Amino acid sequence: MKQFNLASMGAAFVLAMGFALPAAAQMAYNFGSSGNCNFPPATCTVTGSATVASALTISGWGAASGANFVSATITDQNASGIGINSDGNTSPNHAIDNNGNLELLLLDFSDNKVVLTGLQAGWAQGDADVSVMRWTGGTSGPTMTSINDFTGKTTAQLAAAGWAIMSSHDLDTTSSTNTSTVYTTSTNAGQLKANTGITVNSTNSSSWWIVSSYFGGGSLGGADSMKDYFKLLSVSATCVSNTTGEACNTTPRGVAEPASLALAGIALAGFGFSRRRRSAR
Repeated sequence: MKQFNLASMGAAFVLAMGFALPAAAQMAYNFGSSGNCNFPPATCTVTGSATVASALTISGWGAASGANFVSATITDQNASGIGINSDGNTSPNHAIDNNGNLELLLLDFSDNKVVLTGLQAGWAQGDADVSVMRWTGGTSGPTMTSINDFTGKTTAQLAAAGWAIMSSHDLDTTSSTNTSTVYTTSTNAGQLKANTGITVNSTNSSSWWIVSSYFGGGSLGGADSMKDYFKLLSVSATCVSNTTGEACNTTPRGVAEPASLALAGIALAGFGFSRRRRSAR
């Protein structure tokens, strides 16, 4: 009689789990009129593979030079995406900008650790330089109201505050003498997209990311004196793991997902049936 032992059961269970995992993928979180994000309450709920973060919550923040950040209203800019209103809702200050207040969008991927791989503006005026930062501080996440305006901060100062500049990009092609041209996705779509260039791995992952109007540093080098205005249409991200180190979208603190429990139950039931057959003989 062929023996069905615990080791073979475990191998079958691992094999079944392997087949249950979809291929790697990234997800675009679209803030436009027909996107997969809603306002209010400024959340995105998506479906995808095991490397797609299933939920995203966003919040807007703004700060005058040298002041702490305060919560700011995210403005729905329809097909152009979203802006932030921290210092006036008139054009172009209803975009995400650094004219007056420095404005930024905080992305919270809950219990998932992701790498931000791309971004797209749905509208830009004048200059449109964007900075991308990753939270490297404690697991409880950033407390935005205790952080001073990033303007003029060195990389070392940002690191001490729990942030790392991962990349900065120019989303437009304006020159220093051209500060009034308005770009839209319909006329300049290719020039309003950027890959962040951040390698997708656990070292570069985080549950919290910032997309900000430019404040210096990153791949663009020194400070840029031009004012930046853009409306964020979408960001792309690839999920690396759960905050516990498990697969993306698993329940925190190692609690098994229903699908995992079902597979384990099937395997254990088969083991019990085999033992009963053996005893009967």
